[in-house]
Amino acid sequence: MYQLAFQLKTAPPPSIDNYVIGQNRELVATIEEFLKGRSDIRFLYLWGLANSGKTHLLRAAGAAWEALGHGVCYDIRLIEGHTLNDELCVCVDDIDHLNADEQIEFFNIYNEIRNCGGRMVVTGSQPLSALDLRADVLTRLGWGLVYQVLPLDDAQKTEALVEYAKLRGFDMSTEVIAFVLARYPRDLRSLIALLDGLDRYSMELKRSVTIPLVKSFFDVND
Repeated sequence: MYQLAFQLKTAPPPSIDNYVIGQNRELVATIEEFLKGRSDIRFLYLWGLANSGKTHLLRAAGAAWEALGHGVCYDIRLIEGHTLNDELCVCVDDIDHLNADEQIEFFNIYNEIRNCGGRMVVTGSQPLSALDLRADVLTRLGWGLVYQVLPLDDAQKTEALVEYAKLRGFDMSTEVIAFVLARYPRDLRSLIALLDGLDRYSMELKRSVTIPLVKSFFDVND
C-alpha cells in the first residue's frame, strides 16, 4: 500500500529554489540573469547526462518566467497559440529527439523568436559537436550560451537530502541515505519524493527513519 502511494505521489514542481546547485553555480547565476530580462542572455542550451538536472532547470526557468506574467511555450507544435513578442520564452526539452520535420520547425521558430526579441531555453543530452541535427539548427544553438549541467555526486546528494530532511523536521542518517542511494532511483526529484513518503510513514508508525523502516516502506526482505 505504501509503495503504491509513493509511486502515485507527485514530486514537488521544479523551481530555482529547490534545485541543488552543486557544481552549476555559474549556470544558475546565468539563468537568474536570463529571468531578469537581460538582452544579452536570451538563448540557452543546456546539455548533460540523464538525471543531471537539465530538465529541472528548463522547467524551473519556464515557471519563473511565467510567474513574472510572461508567456511560455513548452511544445513547438503549439507555438501558434502564443503571441510572438519579447515576453515569450520557448522551452524545448531533449532537442536531440526532434525528427527532421520538427527540426525545420524549430529552425523557423528560433529565427522568429530572435527577431521578435523573445527567449529560448533548450536542453539536449550531448554537446553541440556531438548532436546529430541539421547544421543550421546547430548553428542557431551555438549563437546562444551553452552550458554543461553537471550532476551531483553522492556526497552532494547526501548533503542535500540531510538538509531537506531537516527542513521536514526529521533526522536522516548518512547510513540510511547510503542504503537508499544503493537501491533506488538516484535523481534528486525521486529521492526528495521518497523522503516525503518516508516522513509520513515514520510519523504514522511513530518511528525514526532507519534502514529497517525504509525496508518496511518498500516491503524489502533482504
